[in-house]
Amino acid sequence: MAAFVGTWEDTGERENFEEFAKAMGQTPETTEMFRKVRNTLRYTVDGDTWTMCLTSSAQPGKEKVYTYRIGQEMKDTALDGKEIKNVITKVSENEMREEMKVKTDDSWTDYKLTRKVDGDTMTTTVSAFGQTMITKQRRK
Repeated sequence: MAAFVGTWEDTGERENFEEFAKAMGQTPETTEMFRKVRNTLRYTVDGDTWTMCLTSSAQPGKEKVYTYRIGQEMKDTALDGKEIKNVITKVSENEMREEMKVKTDDSWTDYKLTRKVDGDTMTTTVSAFGQTMITKQRRK
């Protein structure tokens, strides 16, 4: 999975964004704000321990660092402070799958993510709320 190591910047390419945001219950104003958000992911690996650093234009100056092992549950908080549980599994050398739960109020919402690297492009597919959204990231 060395294909993931490095820094990835959001390209702004999104498929099914409007429908996904609507299914999440976002207002039109919030949807418009999130349309402009750009995230950066930085992956490093040390032995069997992975680190993903997330920065977002939605929260400038903040960085969230996640440390995990493939196939083991990680409990942490998201950049917005919500409690999360996440298991990341290897599909192939250039594809990983994430089973994530996010706590909102007193309930947990399931998210399924797939990240696939093809050269200098990473495609992220996110499924939740009966919708699927696809985003693209470019290696920096």
